[in-house]
Amino acid sequence: MDGALVALSVPRSACQTDESGRVPHPFSSGKLDCVKQKLRDELTAAMKSGDKPRTMVLRGVLAEVSRWEVEKDVRREADEAAVVQILKREKARREETLEFARKGNRQDLVAQNEAELKIIEGYLPAGIGADEVRAAVKEAIGGGAQQIGPLMKALRDKFGAALDGKLASEIVKQELAGK
Repeated sequence: MDGALVALSVPRSACQTDESGRVPHPFSSGKLDCVKQKLRDELTAAMKSGDKPRTMVLRGVLAEVSRWEVEKDVRREADEAAVVQILKREKARREETLEFARKGNRQDLVAQNEAELKIIEGYLPAGIGADEVRAAVKEAIGGGAQQIGPLMKALRDKFGAALDGKLASEIVKQELAGK
């Protein structure tokens, strides 16, 4: 086998990680995050199965991830938190488009955006429930926080990417108004 190229088959869908907790990517010198690799694997599967809506959504999300990685002329790898933020942004875009489609009485766009929204939601981590957010807000208010900014920061620190900012903001405003 001297001088022969040997291809190593690494099951990328298994998300094998190195010491830093990231997935090595065979085609780049950098590392690749498990969530991003899952999106790529799902895209390949959707393309093979002929699932056009899923293929379109995943291509769009991966394009946004690539755009994020090279924005501001700085090359960086998207970690799990960045990919989740991108997915949340794409979800918000679909929700906004859905709202306008409903106002315009465009049932074709409503159906398309609802389907895309379901696909995107399938890749987002499970959200935090309103009751849990409300309990954390009451705990923070009891600890002395009386303004929206510090309360939101405490919630982001506690829940991270799983926190729905819109829901949290509404609950914080309700709790502060109720005081």
